[in-house]
Amino acid sequence: MAPSKNLSTQQREHIMQKLLSALNKKGKPVLGTINALAIEFQVCRKTITCLWNDVKKQMTNNTTVINLNSKRRGREAANKIKFDEEKFKAIKYELKGTQHSVAKQMDVSQTTVCRWKKNKVIRRHTNAIKPTLNENNKLHRLSFALSKCEYDEQNDAFKFKPYNNVVHIDEKHFYLTRETQSYYLAPGEEPAKRSSKNRKRGELETKPIQSITKEHIRAMLITNVLPTIRAKWPAGLSKQIYIQQDNAKPHIAHNDREFLEEAMKDGFNIQLVQQPPNFPDMNMLDLDFFRSIQALQYQKAAYNVTKLLRAVNNAFQNLSP
Repeated sequence: MAPSKNLSTQQREHIMQKLLSALNKKGKPVLGTINALAIEFQVCRKTITCLWNDVKKQMTNNTTVINLNSKRRGREAANKIKFDEEKFKAIKYELKGTQHSVAKQMDVSQTTVCRWKKNKVIRRHTNAIKPTLNENNKLHRLSFALSKCEYDEQNDAFKFKPYNNVVHIDEKHFYLTRETQSYYLAPGEEPAKRSSKNRKRGELETKPIQSITKEHIRAMLITNVLPTIRAKWPAGLSKQIYIQQDNAKPHIAHNDREFLEEAMKDGFNIQLVQQPPNFPDMNMLDLDFFRSIQALQYQKAAYNVTKLLRAVNNAFQNLSP
């Protein structure tokens, strides 16, 4: 196969004349025409095919004049592409996150965007998310903080309430290693579609859930969390219990009907509590517990989801209180 080369406009016109004169009833070049042209002009078959597809696309768009000029600019021409500052400023902020997105919006190649960055025409910018608190946010924060305190008449001072009836919940990405793809540890089992060295076709294999939804959160609460709370709750403590969660979109609302039906069983009154909006993450699971589990899990080699599950469960069991 000959290497691809840049055909002249005259050569392209000659090729198109031969292609158009060798069309069958279905409007396609007769079998062997493309190969014959590739040999004649000493280019690869793909070059002729790309030219034909480009012309067909222009004809479909009812273009009056078919453009047969080469789209390959060459290094010198590419370096002359000017940076359109007004066009760049008009791009929405959320579409400037990657080089690919910027290249698409500016209608240039990613190489051109890299060149602009290298020449300091544009620069990378990292912005930590710092949401502005409005008056409503501040009131919610204050109310949330005060709900965790009680007045001590003996010492004439406020003190923190005991946290005996608060359960924190959150979901967590666990990684096979520090460099590999992440999984939510809420797997299901499905029959294997094909045989491999690890299992035969039809055997159940563990499949990770890549995206957690409200249905997954509700099922985990009703099937796992609530029964465990009832089973382990000390007899002497009040059955008024609060499950603390953040404002992640997959989390269910505090008045979810299915959750409330399950939460009121056996004399318990279990309620879901949301953090105030724009609240710093105060979830003890994220701040410490998940990190500790993952630090132990990284010490075990896990090559698939089943081994990852085993490693995380062992880390949970072995973590000292």
